[in-house]
Amino acid sequence: METEKSTYYSELAIASLTIGILSFIQLFGLERSVTAIVFGVLALRRMKQDESQKGKKIAIAGIVVGGIYTLIAFAIMPHAIEVAKNIMRNTAK
Repeated sequence: METEKSTYYSELAIASLTIGILSFIQLFGLERSVTAIVFGVLALRRMKQDESQKGKKIAIAGIVVGGIYTLIAFAIMPHAIEVAKNIMRNTAK
């Protein structure tokens, strides 16, 4: 009698995508986007070792979404710092 191999979605892959999406919803989600990238990488590594897990595309999507937010945050950061400096100068007068 042949036994079926149980497959399930990786919890880390699902967490990666969820956290990546949530980083866009709340302002200053940089720590969440980095967490999404880390969880996605960990999920891919774990799936490589345990073939009963699936969700490679979900993990990759989490990495991509987290990466996009991280790039946007770093691109906007110099502008945000300049705006904050101008506000500080104007309120000090």
